[in-house]
Amino acid sequence: MFNDYKERGGTMQPNRGDRKVRNVVAKLALLFVSVCLSACAGTTAKNSVFWPGAPDLPRIQFLTAFKDSKDVVGEKKLSLLDIGGSQDIFINLVKPYGIAAANGKLYICDTVQADVITVDLPNKKMTRLSGNVNAGRLKKPMNVAVDARGNLYVADTSRLEVLQYAPDGSYVRSIGTSKELKPVDVRVDDLYLYILDGMTSQVHLYDLASGDYVKSIGRNDDPKRSLAGPTNMALDDKGGVYVSNFGSGRIIKLDRDGNFHLGYGKLGSSFADFTRPRGITVDANGLVYVVDAGAQHVQIFDDKFRLLLLFAGPGTPGSLNIPAGIAVSSDNLDYYQTLAEPDFKLEKVVFVVSQVGEHKVSVYGLGKKQGIDYAAEEKKTLEDVKKRAAEAAERRRKLEEEKAAKELAAKEQAAKEQAGEEAKAAAAAPALAPAEEPVSLPWTKGPAGATPAGR
Repeated sequence: MFNDYKERGGTMQPNRGDRKVRNVVAKLALLFVSVCLSACAGTTAKNSVFWPGAPDLPRIQFLTAFKDSKDVVGEKKLSLLDIGGSQDIFINLVKPYGIAAANGKLYICDTVQADVITVDLPNKKMTRLSGNVNAGRLKKPMNVAVDARGNLYVADTSRLEVLQYAPDGSYVRSIGTSKELKPVDVRVDDLYLYILDGMTSQVHLYDLASGDYVKSIGRNDDPKRSLAGPTNMALDDKGGVYVSNFGSGRIIKLDRDGNFHLGYGKLGSSFADFTRPRGITVDANGLVYVVDAGAQHVQIFDDKFRLLLLFAGPGTPGSLNIPAGIAVSSDNLDYYQTLAEPDFKLEKVVFVVSQVGEHKVSVYGLGKKQGIDYAAEEKKTLEDVKKRAAEAAERRRKLEEEKAAKELAAKEQAAKEQAGEEAKAAAAAPALAPAEEPVSLPWTKGPAGATPAGR
């Protein structure tokens, strides 16, 4: 049975022909294992990380996260035809900050690589900005915005200007060179380009068509209504301008004319305070999403800045690590629904950037569990809260009444004891002798003891 082997030094060794066969078998086995591992790696397992936690009804689910092109594109499945072929270009995120969602794609600023990375998750594509060369070379891109035509606007804090790129990625022009400014964020609507200036704590408005400077807003004599150390900015569809301020810990809402509308927040670590407010965005329903880099979570407010929910805090698989930018989108919901629990119906998708860690961009779904009447449950919860509040108020009233009754009884007891002590003291005091009446002597006209009149 060992005819195909030669004995060498007490061990059995294969001959050359058999060695070649074994090598081919080993390569095929390795190829098979690689294909299997690739297929397994490309499968996204469902997760059930929700906010808020039970027993509250879930509204946010962590869906997935990515840090490089392997996470986006997936491991390439090998075949015999791939042997000796060229490899795809690897793209990673080193230190991302700003993010924008438009036309079904994500645009991410990487401050270390000085580049804007485009990510198309449904189509598994990840590319670099083609116009990032020569006159369009970025130095430190912080935030990015996309207009209705697909043009990109990038706020570069090192070049001290905003760079515009065409939908195909080619460089178009620079905006903001006429003023001394430090653009930390940029937004765009149908009329203006908004540049958030970290140098003067203002928002500069430029005509979108011509690129000419129009006006500046954000200064106010009242410090609570003025910008202070602004970091990020957002627009709503009604002309509202929202600015997060690191210096004051406040979110300031203005209109295009610079009129103050609303201010909320303060620096602190208490519930609903801000430690380091950064990324901010507003969805089509008027909900305001604010990233806190210090607390490392996202808070969601209504249009009156009443806190509705916070999510992605430390200690969960969907937690953040020094978060910065945030974007909300309703594009490609069919694709993202495949990442969610089957009975959790998505309404929007939230993308949050972390500057460090394995999850450079975390993806969350905002939605509701099917088969549950959220309005009825919320009404029931509100009624329950009101009932508990009324019961608590009644308990406080009774406690206050009991406290007042005890205080009154204590005062009466003290007065009674004081009166008793006074009575005892009066009874223990010695009686006073009555005063003696003066005695009249016969030889005097006056009382006894008076000096007799001279004779």
